Amino acid sequence: MKLISPHSNHWLEIDAESGLLIQIGKTNSGAEPVKSVSTKIRLVVGGQERRAATGGLEYFDTQILSKVAMVSEPVSVLHQSWSGFKVPVDIQGVKGFLLYKFNNSGPAISMALELLQANVVVRDTFAELIFELEDGTWKVNLPGNGLRADVELGSLTEEVGVSPLGGLRGSAALIHISSVAQSLILWPDNQIEIPELLFSSQGKNTAALSIRSKFGSDLSLVDTIEIPLLSLDTTFHRFAEFSDVFATWLQSWGISSPANPPEWVGEAMIFEAQIGFSVFSEVNQYSPYPQVRNLIDDLDRISQLGFSCIQLMPKQPYPSYNVHDYADIGISYGDVVEIKELIQKAHAKGIKVIFDVLLHGVLDKEIIKIAADAVRSGPYMARLKGATSDSFSSDVKDWTNYEIAWSRHILDFEPYWYEGSPAKTALESEHPDWFYRDSSNEIIGVYTKAFDARNPEWQKYFTDSMFHLLTELDIDGFRFDAPTYNDFYNWAPWARARASASALACTELFEKMRPIFKGRKRDFLFYTEPSGLCLRKSMDLNYNYDEQWLVTSLGSPDSQKNWGIRSAKDLARWVKDRDSLLPAGSMTAHHIDSHDTFWWPSWGKKWRREQFDIQTVQLLTLIFATLPGPFMMFIGGEKGIEELLPHLARLKHERVWNEGIANWWCDEKTPADLFGLTRTLGKESLTVLVNMGSTEITVKPDFNTEKISTLFTVGESTQLGKDISVPGRSGIVFSHGGE
Repeated sequence: MKLISPHSNHWLEIDAESGLLIQIGKTNSGAEPVKSVSTKIRLVVGGQERRAATGGLEYFDTQILSKVAMVSEPVSVLHQSWSGFKVPVDIQGVKGFLLYKFNNSGPAISMALELLQANVVVRDTFAELIFELEDGTWKVNLPGNGLRADVELGSLTEEVGVSPLGGLRGSAALIHISSVAQSLILWPDNQIEIPELLFSSQGKNTAALSIRSKFGSDLSLVDTIEIPLLSLDTTFHRFAEFSDVFATWLQSWGISSPANPPEWVGEAMIFEAQIGFSVFSEVNQYSPYPQVRNLIDDLDRISQLGFSCIQLMPKQPYPSYNVHDYADIGISYGDVVEIKELIQKAHAKGIKVIFDVLLHGVLDKEIIKIAADAVRSGPYMARLKGATSDSFSSDVKDWTNYEIAWSRHILDFEPYWYEGSPAKTALESEHPDWFYRDSSNEIIGVYTKAFDARNPEWQKYFTDSMFHLLTELDIDGFRFDAPTYNDFYNWAPWARARASASALACTELFEKMRPIFKGRKRDFLFYTEPSGLCLRKSMDLNYNYDEQWLVTSLGSPDSQKNWGIRSAKDLARWVKDRDSLLPAGSMTAHHIDSHDTFWWPSWGKKWRREQFDIQTVQLLTLIFATLPGPFMMFIGGEKGIEELLPHLARLKHERVWNEGIANWWCDEKTPADLFGLTRTLGKESLTVLVNMGSTEITVKPDFNTEKISTLFTVGESTQLGKDISVPGRSGIVFSHGGE
């Protein structure tokens, strides 16, 4: 059964029995890219709840509903932004509609599932689509994810995770599949939940996408409720030319960046500072600054290294990355008088100070015991003494390493959290609706009593608390730590109609907060950990978890997969492609050593210099510190790169480097082992070249080399002239052009 809209150049065909998609194409077109589509939809319903071993909730004794039946003819619908069809379906007793939207702008077609009121609790929704493509050579691009550019579809031998729009790792959630003259573009564009997305190949001409929507609802409380699934387009777009098209899609979907960051942040070098001591594997402690006074005494050195911003972590080991009491600055960060002195003296040296702030939940003895006992009886207890590595170097779908390291972390910090916490948080009785709850009305969380950022009263409490930090201390910004950490359902009575909508509720909160804080201090920084596009809508700056697998791939070539990056040039192309699909004005902070990369690997393998050799760390620092945006580093990461950091700071203050047009060295004539980036402003240019290989690389540049001058080098000296020869395992930054 064909579905055609007079307002679209695309058409769909659905199965006459199920109403599910079986074909997509364009009107008045010759050969279509897609031969056929196989679609399955499953609902997980009913069952019971219990705390999962690593927090949140898991469901058991559930029922899977997978038989979809079309119960009557499709109904034509005309909406302000789309025309299309509602296909009435029955999913083993749960009634609803399959929505096929022909969009007026943006991607050609969007698919959604609309469920109707029923005495049913939905625990999850799955959609699986398999696309059989026309014969040919098909290449895949998943910008911002664990693939290098232009990977042949048939070479994928396992599923690859795709970070969603609300994901922790930065991604446009875009899947671009193309041949010489045809393309299929898939965009799972849910902005309400944080779905799990898996892409795979089932042969050189067959692509599969699995969408776990992570949607939960008590349908008895709704009239109708819609679950976004996927947008599609078969208009031919070469991937290299797709960024301008995607920009219009983002605009149509309301995804944008504020694009007005503080003037100081683009050239910033951010120093992540820890007060107190952190604990690892019970006996190992890391205590770079036991007290705030020690950090004050180190300001001269920090400034000389080139850092222009201090990011102050919560005090360790208590309360660590948890809420004790927002009003109690002394317990949360350190002695208040010394904190104020730190900020005043830092400002006098031209150093900004931003605070790491938390919103996922509050500690008390009750929840700590629950979390620690769950670890002891959980699946990872026997593995806690085993080795763990950087948790963000693996595919986005693989969390096992992190969950082992997290379990060890809970037991390491348990005695300190327990000692510092109240027996029971007063907020629980004073504001019962501020918390996530299960269906029996018990408060739940990961290892805190989880706040629900969807609650309007809690939003005001958080906003007022953060505004107090600004006015009391004159800080320069916030890094919002893990705002989507509570990625599970809230079954409290007020939230259970769409229990799954809480994980991304922080995006609405941040959009409300931004004008309040910018109104008080125009150059105040909004910065957060997740870097999916939903989290860029209200932020000046986002983290670079998505880049950590690149660090490991170059630093440890044995970790490379057939479809991952293989070289420094691949890295340049990956960053270029990722950045080209971000909302205009987006900015990413780059690091190779942060407290996050330090926290989870085993003791003795926490620093990149312990995972690789120091020469590799120097080269990786040169690459990541020269990517567009600020560079950040955790205290202690400077060991072995002390001489390099001031050079990088001076480079980042160069007007040409900040404002110049970027030219990435990733064309066919660029050698694989060479990372290259040139910034040009007017007639002046600055270039960084890094040879990650072991042998000398010689290139003949396209630019005039008469006025060429070395700014600084890493490793052996590079020969500059009409030919540029970069020794193996070396790098250079040089200027060229000008009058």
